[in-house]
Amino acid sequence: MEILVPLIAGLALIWLIGRGAPWNAKLMTLVVTLAIIVLIVALERGGYWPEAFHRR
Repeated sequence: MEILVPLIAGLALIWLIGRGAPWNAKLMTLVVTLAIIVLIVALERGGYWPEAFHRR
């Protein structure tokens, strides 16, 4: 749940912002956003994320 809720909120926000955009632009935005989220999660779980950015 810790990852799922912000992911759904972010995707919904992207969807609302891009309502007038063409489908390929929406798809590219979703792909890039998901790639960034997966990269950040992988870095954090791998121990490469800076300690200053961790939630306390």
